[in-house]
Amino acid sequence: MSDLAKLVDDLPDLPGVYLWKDESGNILYIGKAKALRKRVLSYLRSGLLHRTAEMMFAARDLDTIVTNTEREALVLEASLIKKHKPPYNLGLKDDKKHAWIRVDLEQEVPVFEITRDAEKDGAKYYGPYGGTKRLGRFMDTIRKFIPIATCKEPARVRRECMDYHLDRCAGPCKQHVTLEEYRSFVEQMCLYLEGRTEELTQILQDQMDLASENMDFEEAAEIRDRLTDIEIIMSRQKVVEIHGANRDVLGISRTEQAALVEMLIVRNGRLIGQDNFYFEVDLDVTDTEVLTAFVEQFYFTIPRLPDEILLPTEVPEMDQLSQWLAESNGHPVLLRVPADERERDLVEMANKNAHRALRKILILGESDEEIVHDGVRELKEALGLAHAPMLIEGFDVANIQGTDPTGSCVVFANGLSDNKRYRMFKIRVKETPDDYAMMEEIIYRRYLGTLERGDALPDLILVDGGKGQLSSAQKALKQLGLEYLHVAALAKRDEILYSRDYPDGLELEPDSAALCLVQNVRDEAHRFAQRYHHKLRERRFTGSILEEAPGIGPKRRAALLERFGSFDGVKSATVEELTQVESMTAKSAKTLKNWLETEGG
Repeated sequence: MSDLAKLVDDLPDLPGVYLWKDESGNILYIGKAKALRKRVLSYLRSGLLHRTAEMMFAARDLDTIVTNTEREALVLEASLIKKHKPPYNLGLKDDKKHAWIRVDLEQEVPVFEITRDAEKDGAKYYGPYGGTKRLGRFMDTIRKFIPIATCKEPARVRRECMDYHLDRCAGPCKQHVTLEEYRSFVEQMCLYLEGRTEELTQILQDQMDLASENMDFEEAAEIRDRLTDIEIIMSRQKVVEIHGANRDVLGISRTEQAALVEMLIVRNGRLIGQDNFYFEVDLDVTDTEVLTAFVEQFYFTIPRLPDEILLPTEVPEMDQLSQWLAESNGHPVLLRVPADERERDLVEMANKNAHRALRKILILGESDEEIVHDGVRELKEALGLAHAPMLIEGFDVANIQGTDPTGSCVVFANGLSDNKRYRMFKIRVKETPDDYAMMEEIIYRRYLGTLERGDALPDLILVDGGKGQLSSAQKALKQLGLEYLHVAALAKRDEILYSRDYPDGLELEPDSAALCLVQNVRDEAHRFAQRYHHKLRERRFTGSILEEAPGIGPKRRAALLERFGSFDGVKSATVEELTQVESMTAKSAKTLKNWLETEGG
C-alpha cells in the first residue's frame, strides 16, 4: 500500500479519471473524480467495503487522465468502462443485445436500419428496443402500414426485393413512388416512432379525404386500411400520461448477486416500448449505485434522450447529472423521482417488470433444476392440479387476413423447451378461417395423432389467447374423448390465465416462477407459429412451393411463374390456361390443378 501512496503524491486536485491496475497491467477499476488527489487518497484508508478492499488488495498501479470539467470526466469514464469492462466496475452486461432504429434524413432516399450501436453521427436514433430479432418483428409490423426501405444502399439495388412484393416497402429504388411520396412515408415513420400518432393519423385522414375528392377511391381505400392498422396498434399501446410527456421510467430489481434496471419508454403519453439492463453485483452495492452507474454508462453514450428520466429513488448529484445530460444533448433533460400518484404507479409498473425480467433471466440462465421446478410446482398449486405439469404443450395460430394460416405446438418438459418434439400445422380449413376454428383444428389433429401413436398425453395444454381459444381447445378435446385433460389459455394483454376451474380468469403473481413459465411457453408457441407462417408466405410469393407439386420440375416451374407471375397466379389459373404454358400437357395441367386445390395451400 505504501508504494501506491507514492503514486498519489503528485496528483492534482483537478477533475479527471483514474484507472487502478493489477501487477500484469490489467485494469481493475475505472472511476471519475471532481478532485483526483482527494478521491484516490480515499482508497488508501482503512475500513473499505468488502468489494473495494478486495480490489485494492490486487491493485499495484494507477493511471490518471486529467480533464477540463467534471462532465468530461464522467463521459470519459463511461466510454472507458464500456471499452474495457473492468471486473470491479458496475458494468452493463451484454450491452450489445440492445438494438436501435437508425435513419439518416440527409440521404436522398432515407432508409430505416437496425443497428446495435447508437452514435452521435447526425442521424436519428429510436430505441432501445431489446434484441435485434424482437426489433425486426416490430419493424415488420409497422411496415405493413408505413412501407419504408430498410436496405442499406437502395440506389444500387438492381431489382425490387421481397419486401416490395410483400407490400413492406414502397420501392423507391425503382421509382415505384416519387421521392416526394417516399419522403412522406419517412415523415410518417418518424412520427410513429416518436409516439406522435395523433399527428400521423391526421395526416393520413387528410390524404384519404383528398383522394376521395379526386375520386381516386382505390388510393382512399388503401389509406383507410392503413389508418385501421394504426388504430389497432395504438389500441395495444397503454396510455399512461394525460399531458403527453416524453420520458423514460426506470425500475429496479435485486438479488444478492444480480441487479436489473427496467426501462419503460413513454412517448407523447403512450407506452411504446421497454427494455432491461442486467448488472452483476454483490451485497456491498446499493440500488442507488446501480441506478447511478446505469444513468452514467447508458445516457451519456447515446445520441437521443427523452425530456425526463423518472427514477425509483434519488441518486447522488441528481441536479448535476441533469445539467450534464442537458449539456451533452442540447436540450433540457430532467432526472427526478415521482411527484404524484400517477407517476408512482408508473415506477411501480417498471419495478414489477424488472422483477419479472430478472426472474426470467435467472431461470433461463441457470442449469439448476430447482429454479425450473419452482415454476412447475407453483403452476400446479395455482391451477389446483392433482399432479405437477411436468409435460406442457403450448399452441398458437398465425395468419394475415386468412392467408397462409398456420399453427404450432411446442413442448416443455420439466419446465424446459424440447424443440425436437415441436410440430407445425398448415391449416386445412378452406374457407377463410378465424382464430377459434384454427385452434380447434390443430388441437384435434395433434391429439388424434397422439392417440393413434400411443404417445404420452400432456399434463397441461396451454393455448395463446383468451376464453374463445380456451373454448375451441376444449371442444376439440371433447370430440376425442379427452375432455378430462387440463387446458388453460393465457391472454397476452393482461396476462390473465383462463381454465375450466377459473372461467373468469386467474392472475398469477407478477414476479412468480409460474407466470414466467407459462409466458415462456406462450411466447415460444407464438414465435414458432409466426416463423412457419412467414416461411409459407415467402414461399408463396417466390413460387418455391411449386417444388412440391407432382410432375413440376425446374423448367416447368420457371415457365409457370413467368406466365402467371406468382404462385397465387398459378393457383388461380384454369386447367386450360395451365395447358397453354410451354412444356405443360393436358395431363400435367390437370394433375397440378388437383394438387393446388387439395395440397397446395
